[in-house]
Amino acid sequence: MTTMTVDEAIALVDQVLQNKSMTDIQEQVFRQSWHGKTYVEIANSCGYDSSYIRDVGYRLWQTLSTKFEAIGLLNIRVQKNNLQVTMRTYADLLKSQEPRFKGVHNPQPETVLGKRHDWGNAIDTSIFYGRKEELASSADWIITDRCRLLGIFGMGGIGKTAFVTKLAEQVQGEFELIIWRSLRHSPTPEATLLDLASFLTNQDISSLPQDLHGLLVTIMAVLKKSRCLLVLDNVESILRSGDSTGRYREGYEGYGELFRQVSEVPHNSCLLLTSREKPHNVMDSDGSDRPVRSLQLNGLGESARQMFQPDQAIAPETGKLIELYRGNPLALTVVSRSIKSMFNGDIQEFLNQEVNVLGGIRDLLDEQYSRLSSFEQQVMYWLAIERESTTTDSLRQNIVPMVSRLQILETVTGLSWRSLIEKNHNSFTQQPVVMEYITERLIDGAYKAAIERNPEFLMSYALVQPRAEDYIREAQIRHILQPLTQRLLAYYGSADTMQRELHSLIESLRDRQTAIGYAQGNIMNLLRSSQSDLTKQFCRFPEQVTEYSDLLLLERLLESDRAGGLATWDHRIPWANNPLAQQTSETKTQLRSKNLYYQWPEGTLEQLKEELQQQPKLRKKYQAWLNETQFAEIDADFEAVQITDTFNKPVDARLVFINEVKIVEPPADLPTPSDRRHAKKRRQGIATSSSEKLG
Repeated sequence: MTTMTVDEAIALVDQVLQNKSMTDIQEQVFRQSWHGKTYVEIANSCGYDSSYIRDVGYRLWQTLSTKFEAIGLLNIRVQKNNLQVTMRTYADLLKSQEPRFKGVHNPQPETVLGKRHDWGNAIDTSIFYGRKEELASSADWIITDRCRLLGIFGMGGIGKTAFVTKLAEQVQGEFELIIWRSLRHSPTPEATLLDLASFLTNQDISSLPQDLHGLLVTIMAVLKKSRCLLVLDNVESILRSGDSTGRYREGYEGYGELFRQVSEVPHNSCLLLTSREKPHNVMDSDGSDRPVRSLQLNGLGESARQMFQPDQAIAPETGKLIELYRGNPLALTVVSRSIKSMFNGDIQEFLNQEVNVLGGIRDLLDEQYSRLSSFEQQVMYWLAIERESTTTDSLRQNIVPMVSRLQILETVTGLSWRSLIEKNHNSFTQQPVVMEYITERLIDGAYKAAIERNPEFLMSYALVQPRAEDYIREAQIRHILQPLTQRLLAYYGSADTMQRELHSLIESLRDRQTAIGYAQGNIMNLLRSSQSDLTKQFCRFPEQVTEYSDLLLLERLLESDRAGGLATWDHRIPWANNPLAQQTSETKTQLRSKNLYYQWPEGTLEQLKEELQQQPKLRKKYQAWLNETQFAEIDADFEAVQITDTFNKPVDARLVFINEVKIVEPPADLPTPSDRRHAKKRRQGIATSSSEKLG
């Protein structure tokens, strides 16, 4: 019997499959099965669940058995335990009947009724979920509208390759020539065009033009003469990293010329391409008559439930999981394996961990993050800090030094096409998993800046925004400031050492001749966060309190039996004691941790400020929202005080001591706090829209 290496066996399998090579995971299963590895061992080496690997193997052996039977040379059921014997037997039979099966042993592109198809390394789509509407629309663009170039875009793992494979399979009857190629390993334009031209003309490479211009002329001539379908996968590999405009890598501009000619020159063929980023000259569709179309591929939505076992598919927790990962097929595949292996299939238990960026998902996001420009990364950091949808105008105000509106708009557009951010009317935010990932990177950057005493990173970002809504500040403290504080405490070993180092870092900032941005405010927040004893009692300090003399004001609040707070005139009050403690089932400690503050109706706070200018101490009754649903009449003592800001300048503030809180019905038509927030966002959106039109 013929001796055979595993590489020779894989080459033989590729010949048997003819129009499709094995996928990477199939090849791993084949290769390791050849060497006698068990499915469990293969799974451990590849990082997959063993049941998934077993399923891949079963389907592969079934496919090979079917192919052998169709050829009519070998009628043996391929199995893992007879793999070597089967492949050697097949090789011997091929040799004995070489003239008859010469086409199998040395296959050419598949020829059916005069048509030629070369599917290259297109993936198996026998398992495919959802996308019916997108497939129908795309097929209609290709068949009915005669679209010349169709770009399929989306973030990594969203299923672009599977979608385009399925689409090509559905429309293949419309085309005489079909060729599929991946650009994952960044082949030069000349190499790819030679490959395309050789297939389209059915000529040997040596007989074709070797220059870019000659190859383009040859390819375009065939596209005009015959109805051809060209598929180029992973186009982002030929684009520049860190370029938000989709420019080509140096030496790869020839691809841009191919795309331009396919788009502009009249013909009846179609070029399909997939990419995480939009190439420079692949534009949005301006109407149904355009020959160039773009499709943004989003998550699977409810159809992602089909990926789970029947009992899990209907569970409400599965819906939460799908929403968390925005229906990203690869992310859901990775996380479902972890849930099965680590949590015995309990989805809710996994969700309770609040750790969503697992290894495979992190690798995926690392790839996309590494391709962002420094400014795109900066915008991503600010969106993670904001924690909710924000306008481009707000982003522009946050970023130091200030940038142009055009630069912001171009950047968020590019990030949107990568599916790294989501658009909500006139504002933008991140998917939950993307936000968690970027937040981790933000904390890493701030941690490194602190321990290396290089404050550049801390200058660029406000880890806790002093003028954000209260619930946003709480989220920033919980998700950014506190984790960073814990890491620094672990590094320095004690709060005293950490505080000494941070004070030293502040002193070094005073010697700098350049602007220090957000650095001093960030360091002061870290100092406050490290004061564990005081933090437990009074977990949120006003942003402006920086000097120890100011803490005497806080001690008055902490020592008082009455509810109270210290507030600057942006009306945020951190409460020492909460007046609702006797009116709810929650303990006083739980209420303190909420940092509840009072939302004053418009105009009343300004009136109080004027009164305190005339009379530094006064008692006053006023009405305010306690939260989103409760409205109260409040009797309080006020005292005008001054505290110092981060530049040691005096800032007007007020001490508040609550005498009585009475829950009452709010006046008719009085906006709630959320109503006011929404109205503010609408005004910002209108202002941004007006600015863009004027600009």
